Amino acid sequence: MAKKIANENPVEIAEHALRELQAKYDRVAAARADDDREMGDVSYKAHSGDTEASKRLDTVVETMLRRDLELKSITSAIMVAQHNLAEAQEAEAKAEQRRIALEARGLIKSLRDAGTICDESLETFAAGSAAMKGIIQKLNALGFSHPTEMQYQSLGERAVRTALVGSAFSRAFETIAPRERQHFNQFVGQWCVSLDREIANRLGETKTVKEVA
Repeated sequence: MAKKIANENPVEIAEHALRELQAKYDRVAAARADDDREMGDVSYKAHSGDTEASKRLDTVVETMLRRDLELKSITSAIMVAQHNLAEAQEAEAKAEQRRIALEARGLIKSLRDAGTICDESLETFAAGSAAMKGIIQKLNALGFSHPTEMQYQSLGERAVRTALVGSAFSRAFETIAPRERQHFNQFVGQWCVSLDREIANRLGETKTVKEVA
């Protein structure tokens, strides 16, 4: 029986045992072939009355019988080793299948969470973009000509396409050049600064605004 080698798994141990048995079979089979050749050399002399050759023949025959039994025994052991290897491989395959299945089960929750994030983010975006549009319409109604709804549509579209560049669906949308990319905070921030100044002017707070700026 093969000794267990450190860091070897059951499949490697079974493979090692099978290789050892096959190598042993080959060695005994080679020796058995030598016995056949030697018997051919001494048989004629032994059966012709040569006493020494007869004794040698008896020894060779005894060795041949012993090796035949040994080969038969090794053949049986090889069959068991092959069975053990098949069982170890099957067990390894089942263990790997279980590992993969458990990993996939863990990913299911992450997949659900990611889907929830996408839905919630899209809902939040839809609500936020609608709110921004409504705010711009109210500002325009109050007499502020900037920003316009058309500007919001144009820059907002660029901001959306900019965000989609890093998404899994980027190929489904028209690409946007780096120099044309926008972010909502970028242009909304500029609008707010401009609106603050205009409001300050209307309130006569221009000096205060400049000092704060």
